[in-house]
Amino acid sequence: PDAAGGPAAAPYPPLRVTAPGRVVALGDVHGDIGQARRALSIAGVLGEGGDAVNPEWVGGNTVVVQVGDVLDRGDDEIAILILLQKLHKQAEKQGGAVYILNGNHEVLNVSGDFRYVTQGAFQESMRFGEHLVNLFGAPFADAFGGGESDPRKKQVKARVGLFSPGGPLAQQLAMNSTVLIVNDTVFAHGGLMPRHVEFGLEKLNKSVADWMRGAEIADEEDRTALGMAIGSVKDSVVWNRTFGTENFVTDSDRDRACEVLGKTLDLLPDVKRMVVGHTPQLGGCNGECDGRIWRIDVGMSFGVVGADPEVLEIEGDTVKVLNARVPASNVLASKL
Repeated sequence: PDAAGGPAAAPYPPLRVTAPGRVVALGDVHGDIGQARRALSIAGVLGEGGDAVNPEWVGGNTVVVQVGDVLDRGDDEIAILILLQKLHKQAEKQGGAVYILNGNHEVLNVSGDFRYVTQGAFQESMRFGEHLVNLFGAPFADAFGGGESDPRKKQVKARVGLFSPGGPLAQQLAMNSTVLIVNDTVFAHGGLMPRHVEFGLEKLNKSVADWMRGAEIADEEDRTALGMAIGSVKDSVVWNRTFGTENFVTDSDRDRACEVLGKTLDLLPDVKRMVVGHTPQLGGCNGECDGRIWRIDVGMSFGVVGADPEVLEIEGDTVKVLNARVPASNVLASKL
């Protein structure tokens, strides 16, 4: 409770955090828990000693950043959110952390746009809604489709109840940053433009959190912030593909993108690089613009292309792509 005795306002997601050791970035996982687990194992943070209920964190003080799009295209979205949350709780005890960013697919679901939701994910939502009713009692039953006899309507109603602004999973997503700076790297799902930094990244994070919590976004500045963060304009933070092109058609296309990137990073003192997801990279994680941008959505979910998982490891000034052939050093050590 706050000083007046009312409930304390939920904290806003962080903009800047410090990592004491390795930083590992994980791209879009789209509801595929098998591929997410493989990626976390390659990253050297998920051990073989745990199980589905109690995963084993072996990352020490590693900080993991998942760059958004946990939702859609796969059947195990809530299971992945729970897995990452459980790993975060263990990681915190060792000085590490697991952060999830908001991607455009989190935004779509909070907006009630379910066109990419699989049948399995609708069923998972219904089961999770029933679980919440069991925990918190009958008054919640109607909110999660309890009164519906038609299974399809029940599943959709459960999902609306969970993900609509102010719903339990929307409130969970509201704790996640839309932009996150870890040491000298800035992470965003689609990418940042100079105007985002000039406007204020903290404002963007807060506007998304407020919207997901069900607050009315009436103030002009808040509406502008929300539009920059998640609006359906092509260069909002979660939809931006300016830096996503794997193979630029011409050198001048590359130069233009690198110039915008340079202007953006120049506005962020002490930030050397940007890491983005959103646009599947068919050749795996890769860097461009002299290593100032890294693209890490490899399309690993079988709802996308089922590519072999890869993650990005940042240790000091060394940036390295990890995969099944070149996993984290602690994974190699445990196999020897």
